[in-house]
Amino acid sequence: MSANQFKGPYDPSIMAESYAQWEQSLEIEIQRTFDTVNRDVLDGYMARDLARLKDPQVDPDFLCTWTGILWDRTTLSRTAIEVQRAPTGFNFLIKTCLKYNLVEVMILITSRYGTFRLGMKNGHALASYCGLAVLDDLLHVGTDVERKSIAEEMMNHNIVDLCFKNIDSWLCAHRRLAACTIRSLAGLIGDRIPADMVADIIAKLCVFVLQGPRIFVEQFYAPETKWQGGIIVLRGQNASEAEVAKCALRYSGLAHDDALWAAQGLLCTYPILPTKFRLEILKKRPQIVDLLFDCAITPRPAWYPERQSDAVACEILALLFQWPPYVVPGVSSPLDGSSRTQEWKALSQALKIFTERQDWSGKLIEVWMSVEEEDWRHVESLFNNVKNYGAKTLLGKRTFQLAFELRGIKRITVLRLITTLTHAADSCGITNAELESLLRVAYVASQKIKEADPENEEDHLMYAERTQDMFALQVGDSHAAPQVDSPLQIAEEVVMGPTALARLLAVLAQRGVLDSIQALKKAPNGLSTATSLDQVQMITHPDIIRKFLLIAFRRVESRTESGRKVTQSNPYYARMHFVSSAELAASLVSFDRYTRGEYAEEVKGVRKQLVVALGNASEMAIRTGQSQIALSLALGAITSAENIPESEGLDEAVTAKNIRRADQARAALRQG
Repeated sequence: MSANQFKGPYDPSIMAESYAQWEQSLEIEIQRTFDTVNRDVLDGYMARDLARLKDPQVDPDFLCTWTGILWDRTTLSRTAIEVQRAPTGFNFLIKTCLKYNLVEVMILITSRYGTFRLGMKNGHALASYCGLAVLDDLLHVGTDVERKSIAEEMMNHNIVDLCFKNIDSWLCAHRRLAACTIRSLAGLIGDRIPADMVADIIAKLCVFVLQGPRIFVEQFYAPETKWQGGIIVLRGQNASEAEVAKCALRYSGLAHDDALWAAQGLLCTYPILPTKFRLEILKKRPQIVDLLFDCAITPRPAWYPERQSDAVACEILALLFQWPPYVVPGVSSPLDGSSRTQEWKALSQALKIFTERQDWSGKLIEVWMSVEEEDWRHVESLFNNVKNYGAKTLLGKRTFQLAFELRGIKRITVLRLITTLTHAADSCGITNAELESLLRVAYVASQKIKEADPENEEDHLMYAERTQDMFALQVGDSHAAPQVDSPLQIAEEVVMGPTALARLLAVLAQRGVLDSIQALKKAPNGLSTATSLDQVQMITHPDIIRKFLLIAFRRVESRTESGRKVTQSNPYYARMHFVSSAELAASLVSFDRYTRGEYAEEVKGVRKQLVVALGNASEMAIRTGQSQIALSLALGAITSAENIPESEGLDEAVTAKNIRRADQARAALRQG
């Protein structure tokens, strides 16, 4: 006779045993339902189940098990697609569920049970997570048409408001999922979210990141919330409570990355968001600038050394203050009409908000120094210790190198911001001391890059860092074609460094203070403590300037040549090369103009290079069907060729070719 036969009918062990058996049979029954082959029968099952799930009195176990199993299935589909083992597209189960309002029901469940409180059934809390996780998966599983349709339906059910609310959820897993969902939606919903809501979301996501890992650690240890780690973080793994708790810190790093990628996705859209839209974001939440700077300078965490959030924060800053795609800074064009004037007015107002933030120049320098002062051996030591924080294996070499490529992104975004700010130096009230404080950063970035030595790891990593450029796709669009135009384009340091330095020198020359710097006996009031008077005087010494100009001119030529090498394989990327070459050339022309020809010999030929680069960029835009951009670039080339000295050696055929390009672009625009 078994031991159970001697126990009373209400014995707890019997109840637990019976409950486990019932739970297992419930799971088997739902799996069988999902596996139904007969489409008419499946139709009936899904109509019944989804109607049942809408009922506020639905059994929590059924609710949790049904949504959990569906989440398992959508995740398997997503994983298979991401590793290219399956084509995109919804299977019949998902299509059937969608027919019976899956989106509405999952959002209802997430909304109804998403506010966690002590004493709440874990089944409710987990179901609210699974419901949104299913929809997040579907945004990656479907075809382009299916994904856009799902995104539209989610928008119609106020998904953004729900995610915005859940970023403040008491459950840390819900916070991360809210960020992930916004990230997944970002590339699909375009400008459906108004500027003031975008501002609020970005600010809230930044605050979430800056709160650090505390909430994750607390909840992974607390009895009432530690289920998050076992079910969500270490899903499908037979992990002990100690192993789950150990993962809290690393999970927080992943969540913070997702948060800022979500913020980036709201801005990294194609077509590029209008400058006025970005200005409205900054007007609503000007503190976003400070929050992003704080995210960018946060020290690399030992528990998550592969973090990306600091570099992504820099990308967001660059996106907020970027130029329209048809503008090459420093190049005038006959198209400078009312629309272009309005764009510049909005950008200059945005830059004024930037420079009104306390110690803005010091924060730019601090971001730069956060990279410069971080020793690569320290980074390596952190990577070697990730197992202490729950990582199953050491991170690979590719992930290690990526950390330095991300450092490179921080460097070039700082240089991009410096360069852009110089064009609004007067309207923004930027002081001479602030300009001089930035000279060292631009000068260091202009130095020659040592060739990578495969036998020397430090050289190899520094080369990867300093040759990194930015050609970013929409983060939410995981199926984007590899050859599409990028909403964010920043040239590598070898180009951006000289461009920033030439622009800083040009503005100082324009203000008539460049020549007087050598006579200074003490540092100007307001000069950054990171920049000394000796450094400023060395960088602005005529001999150093001459050497710099010769180097910068060669960089213009080499950048144009690198663009030619990719004209056939990727005309979008080639255009970025030509445009950045033209911007560097224009900055040298500007410096020559404000120094009244004092360094004319060093920049001889740069005006010709400017015309050539603009013409080549126009040609690439014609090839990719971007007629408005092509016209602006062609007209810029024609204008730049006017009154060009004969000593530049510009062939008349080049101008004739640019006139043909302008005519071709106009014809394409007329045809619509």
